[in-house]
Amino acid sequence: MWNLDDLYKGFDDTYQQDIKKLEDMTTSFKSLIVKKENMTPVVFLESYLQFEEMMSKHVRTLYAYASLRYSSNVNDPEPLQYMATLDRILKSTTKENVLFTRYLKTLDLEALSQQSALIKNYLYNLEREQDSAKYMLSESEELLLTKLREVASDSWRRLQNMLTANLKVPYRDQVITLSEVRNLAYEHDSLVRKDGYEAELKALETVEDAVALSITNIKREVNVVNEFRGYTSPLEPTLKSSKMTQKTLDALITSMESYRPSFEAYLEAKAKYLGHQEGLPFYDLFAPVGKGAKTYTYEEAKALVLEAFYGFSDHLGDFAKRAFDNEWIDVEPRPGKIGGAFCSNQPQIGQSRILTNFTGSLSDILTLAHELGHGFHGEIIKDNDPLHWSYPMPLAETASIFCEAIVNQHLLKTINDDHFKLFVLENALQGDTQVIIDILSRFYFETELFKEATKPVPAASLKKWMLDAQEKAYGKGLNQSLRHPYMWLMKPHYYSAGLNFYNFPYAFGLLFGKGLYGLYEKNSKPFTKQYETLLAYTTKASVEDVAKTMNIDVSDTTFWNQSLDVIKRDIEEVIALFKKTKDA
Repeated sequence: MWNLDDLYKGFDDTYQQDIKKLEDMTTSFKSLIVKKENMTPVVFLESYLQFEEMMSKHVRTLYAYASLRYSSNVNDPEPLQYMATLDRILKSTTKENVLFTRYLKTLDLEALSQQSALIKNYLYNLEREQDSAKYMLSESEELLLTKLREVASDSWRRLQNMLTANLKVPYRDQVITLSEVRNLAYEHDSLVRKDGYEAELKALETVEDAVALSITNIKREVNVVNEFRGYTSPLEPTLKSSKMTQKTLDALITSMESYRPSFEAYLEAKAKYLGHQEGLPFYDLFAPVGKGAKTYTYEEAKALVLEAFYGFSDHLGDFAKRAFDNEWIDVEPRPGKIGGAFCSNQPQIGQSRILTNFTGSLSDILTLAHELGHGFHGEIIKDNDPLHWSYPMPLAETASIFCEAIVNQHLLKTINDDHFKLFVLENALQGDTQVIIDILSRFYFETELFKEATKPVPAASLKKWMLDAQEKAYGKGLNQSLRHPYMWLMKPHYYSAGLNFYNFPYAFGLLFGKGLYGLYEKNSKPFTKQYETLLAYTTKASVEDVAKTMNIDVSDTTFWNQSLDVIKRDIEEVIALFKKTKDA
């Protein structure tokens, strides 16, 4: 379990007092908006920005404590109650937020920025807010929508969380959690992997109807709201929130699709290596190959990560050591704890909290490095001004993917044995395949889902669309009879009305991170400082402008192809090692 004491020591008097303080702050905010007509635009905007800085710190701390408590035990009703209280307080300012955004439409922000250093500092934020005004509904409609979301998409999301976190999975002669059965996919014993896969599918079938209702009602809500706001597609607001253009996304997807045959060849080669003749069964996607595979203790994982991180920079190594030493990480799976992994940056206290479901595989170590990468991103931006603490989704994966590469390359440099090299290199390729090929399947699936989400969609249709998407993305690399029809059911990103198409950012992050790592290998001395400068800038500019700091054009396929060429070389080496070590 992690230690949350630096946030709060419980829902005690201090927490209650801070909730009361938040209520007082919202009252002051409403008063400020009312007074705007009696103030000059410069004075008003400065007052508004100063207030938002103060509010940002306060809300982050309150909400983080409740949400982190909930993530570690979804069966505890207390955190949910406080999250609902916080949502109610914050949503009480909906009318005033609408009035402020509409007011921005009347201002020449560029001219005002010449009169105020504070406005100039947050000009990009204000311009984005000004642009969003064209998609706003009336004050009463925005208020109604805010209130209805609490009992609509927010509740559907929590239902999915609870059903999957509490799902009991009968496996052989025991009952385990969904996280535990999914981790069996990394086991060395092929029968364990197969039995785990079959147990998982059977257990998921018991909740498919309820979760199907959850996902389709969330997407229906998104479609309805987007239509009223005037968006042309559900992808448009995601691109805007991602600070990314359609041209950049098109270039990314085009490159990913053009390299799909290389991944197909890798999967077919792995299938034959494992004795399958008609493509790889889904349960063997993460099967370890080669020799030297082992189950790592958490202490061994920590030592490996720290050694690799310190090899890159003292700053990165010191950050990770602080996270380990100060109990910032909730490590092992347990009933009631949500699945997967995440990092919650808390720049207002200069810390982060990380959740994993560590069971000892090399993939778990890379996941740990990944989440610590997110934490390091938080370490860099904590020195930014408070309204520059949030980065867009595509750039959110940059530091995490980069840290995975650091650990993986560190391992590879120490290996002389072909069998162990195959194990490590192919393990990394598993992750690359997920982020390129499986992300393509998720992108295809969600596109189809949004197209059809005008009514409740039965689980049977969702399963068909997922299988179709997997066939389109994986091709012959995946056994057509042994795919995974429920990949929509346990991925939490599908269940947030505000995070639609949260799939391509992972591919962006992987390939952007690999491209940056290539620059680091070419000239490591100046790179570390440039890299930290780039991370700090991710909260202040568009994806395209951030990339330009390293002379990268992400709207052109050239950069993405160069990054994919790196993976293609790994694929070719892994296929060669399959042949070399098969009978050795």
